[in-house]
Amino acid sequence: MDYSNRILCGPMVRISSLPFRLLALEYGADIVFSEELIDYRLMQCVRVENSI
Repeated sequence: MDYSNRILCGPMVRISSLPFRLLALEYGADIVFSEELIDYRLMQCVRVENSI
């Protein structure tokens, strides 16, 4: 995708809710992104597999 000459609304913590993104599109944004995910539980998780 060519991003030149596009109006982007980048991901922002605690502000990129769906209503905000819809307003950004209504006011002329070409592309909007959802909120950033900051979850330390996901960063610290350990993958566990059951043996067959």
